[in-house]
Amino acid sequence: MNPVKLDTDPAAAVSALAHAELQAVEQPLPEDRASALGRLSRISEAETEARRGYRTG
Repeated sequence: MNPVKLDTDPAAAVSALAHAELQAVEQPLPEDRASALGRLSRISEAETEARRGYRTG
């Protein structure tokens, strides 16, 4: 976007800032998603192990 237009058009400036903020927020999402999926898989494994222990105990 043209920097001169941002200086003269407040709506364009707000739009550009909102877009930049959205990109900043979305950037770490894949890393967080992978971390969350890893934790969920460990919970599932722990539940399976607990069931095995309960049956044999």
